[in-house]
Amino acid sequence: MAATRVFFSDLKAGKCSSTVEARLLRFWEARNMKRGGELMWVDMLTVDVNTVMQATIGASRLTRFRHKLTAGKVYTVSGFDVARCAQNFLLPRAYRRSSRACKAVT
Repeated sequence: MAATRVFFSDLKAGKCSSTVEARLLRFWEARNMKRGGELMWVDMLTVDVNTVMQATIGASRLTRFRHKLTAGKVYTVSGFDVARCAQNFLLPRAYRRSSRACKAVT
């Protein structure tokens, strides 16, 4: 059975069997400077039709996905976990369509 395609605003916390389509706006590396700059994860800001979402790829999965990340490109993602996010990200007006808070995807 194929996974259902949904919008970010439809996601609930927990494991997600749905598929989302989103544009990768920006991404950056998080490094542990106390451990010689060890790479911990890559954080990303993504947007679907009207919702911005922060996403993270952990260090253990980066070798599989890092070379595929390109800002501005649209990705189809499935098989991920959704967690509530205490952080709110503001985008430059050029990207802003809605003032909704983000949700974290891990």
